[in-house]
Amino acid sequence: MKFTKMHGCGNDFVIVDGPADMTAARVRDLCDRRRGIGADGVLVIGEARGRCWRVTIHNADGSMGESCGNGARCVARYLLDRHGGDEVELSFAGGDVVARGEGTGIAIAFARPRSPEPIAVDGVRGYRVSFGNPHVVLFVPDPANADLTALAVAARAALGDANVEVARVVAPDLILLRVDERGVGETLACGTGALGAVVAALSLGEVNAREVRVRLPGGTLLVRPGPDRYELVGPAEYVFRGELAS
Repeated sequence: MKFTKMHGCGNDFVIVDGPADMTAARVRDLCDRRRGIGADGVLVIGEARGRCWRVTIHNADGSMGESCGNGARCVARYLLDRHGGDEVELSFAGGDVVARGEGTGIAIAFARPRSPEPIAVDGVRGYRVSFGNPHVVLFVPDPANADLTALAVAARAALGDANVEVARVVAPDLILLRVDERGVGETLACGTGALGAVVAALSLGEVNAREVRVRLPGGTLLVRPGPDRYELVGPAEYVFRGELAS
């Protein structure tokens, strides 16, 4: 099986182009950072329908995912580099997105989400929001020192399975963010988490820029909120290519 390892702000993926038998055990083996390739997930590219490719998301623990912003940018760059053109469409279980090159990065357009739901977890205020996958965004004084693992456990116990973010708005165009992804754990970045954080911050009235920077441990993503769609912009980098003998 041939594969390509890529990452977006340190959120890394094994990308497989074409049909592949991906059992949960095989995915866990591939994502193992000591005995396998090492990744936050495996993305399998299906057959194209015109300029639209179906993409299946496998989380590192072998569970299935619905949507992935950083993974979408990586797959989009892979396909644009191989097939050319100005843009591609990717079809995920959580919905379709449109991707195009922008400078040295990739821009992904998501449909505008439904209005977020105000919630509280252990006394911490936040919002529940979806970009094809569920997110719980919690606002804390300092994301770097917040007990993200404990908050993620509490949020999932109270609200169900979801990606959990701790965020702080430091300027009308800047959010600090950490993310605990379901099926993976804490990751260096999360694209849909960055989108969810901007939606939640807009609900608080704390951001008002046309382009919001979301700073994560692995790098900075740009989010452009709009009336009909939200655009996520950031890097999509190659790490290496390889082939598994078995």
